[in-house]
Amino acid sequence: MHVLIAEDNSINQKLATIVLTRLGCTLAVVDNGQQALDYLAADPVTCPRPDIILMDISMPVMDGFEATRMIRTQPPFTTDPRICMAPIIGMCATNCREARESYLARGMDDILLKPLRRKHLHQLLMWWSQRKVSPRAVGQTLPQIVMAPTWGSHPWSAYRGPRSRM
Repeated sequence: MHVLIAEDNSINQKLATIVLTRLGCTLAVVDNGQQALDYLAADPVTCPRPDIILMDISMPVMDGFEATRMIRTQPPFTTDPRICMAPIIGMCATNCREARESYLARGMDDILLKPLRRKHLHQLLMWWSQRKVSPRAVGQTLPQIVMAPTWGSHPWSAYRGPRSRM
């Protein structure tokens, strides 16, 4: 598996390099979103197409959101099937539902929390290596899932039987 890492922090670059190399991945490491775009626009012979892209959110020159938007909407990225099918994983320090939904709405496929952990990175690689990414437009909203109990919309307090049968 070939991984493109767009990360401006040298410590996080080094950590990701060590972990991914131990997992048997080949790597390309860039410092910002613009360099990631340059890498993806280059000749596939000299710059192999990644199977997965790890994109930091906050970087100088061009941030992860802008780079992701460009990858998802602009040629030559939209015309290359390998780039279209590569999941873009946002790396961030924020773990809240609103942030995750925002990242997904901006074209990213998943998030990975910093500091990077070997176990989480391994799980993420295993998950995405078995899935196909279907190209979608940036800003396309994901379907809303309504959470409802399988027993219906009746509250537990309305149940009159013994608690052991709940």
